[in-house]
Amino acid sequence: MTTNIDAIARDAAKKVKNTKSDFGELTPGATGRRYEPEGGVTNHNERIHRESRHVDNHMNMPFTFSKPKREARAAYYKCPDCDYIHRGNVNTYGLICPECHKFVILEEVQDA
Repeated sequence: MTTNIDAIARDAAKKVKNTKSDFGELTPGATGRRYEPEGGVTNHNERIHRESRHVDNHMNMPFTFSKPKREARAAYYKCPDCDYIHRGNVNTYGLICPECHKFVILEEVQDA
């Protein structure tokens, strides 16, 4: 029974290997929109913005859509090798610099 299953698996693998597939990653813009809104995309976007402004101005919602606040316990640090300025927590001691790709002990910058 095992040989029969192995033979089926080999045949299936061979069939899949020899099958030419056109499944690849699509480039941006290669296909159209999945859903074309009634009245066009521009009118659709304008309606969304108009409704959002109306809610912001006339309704007291318990939430807002805004960027999260920056952390208050932050400081600016300078890499001693390449002078890259990094923003980090006040407890930051060292890091791998994204510019020079070395682990460095950071120096705090007073005026950023």
